[in-house]
Amino acid sequence: MKQSEVTYNDRDYREETRQVWSDLGNNTDVLQDGPHTGVDLVSPHYNIEVAFTTIWHPYRTEWRLEQRKLKYWKTSKPCHYVLFNQEKTECVIWSNGQIREWIKEYPVEYRYCKGWNRRNSFFLIIPLSEGTKMKTCKKMEKKWVLTPPTDTY
Repeated sequence: MKQSEVTYNDRDYREETRQVWSDLGNNTDVLQDGPHTGVDLVSPHYNIEVAFTTIWHPYRTEWRLEQRKLKYWKTSKPCHYVLFNQEKTECVIWSNGQIREWIKEYPVEYRYCKGWNRRNSFFLIIPLSEGTKMKTCKKMEKKWVLTPPTDTY
């Protein structure tokens, strides 16, 4: 995926995140679109960063969080991360506290990304073994449900 494809119109993924949040019981929080070039969804109490990946299990070798996005977890306001597969049929949710632990524990490393500028190709590298610390969801009959984490991640 080229870097220009990362700066995509993520409106569909934001809407799907709102649906995930609603289906999982968070019906009182209003998630507004974030500021331009900022975090994706904001509420009075927390923020949510939304993304998708072209590499889903069983082909994944690690989890990655772009270094440039780490600033969202260095503020006092909690920020969660929702990562979808391209089809928006599965997602993983990384909690704010867990990401803050990973930032302390795991390295930021360079990974080659075809079509990406080298300085933007640094990621927080999270091992697959950490998949058990993520919430996994699937869309079943137009509703998002929690599923047990699998070792295939």
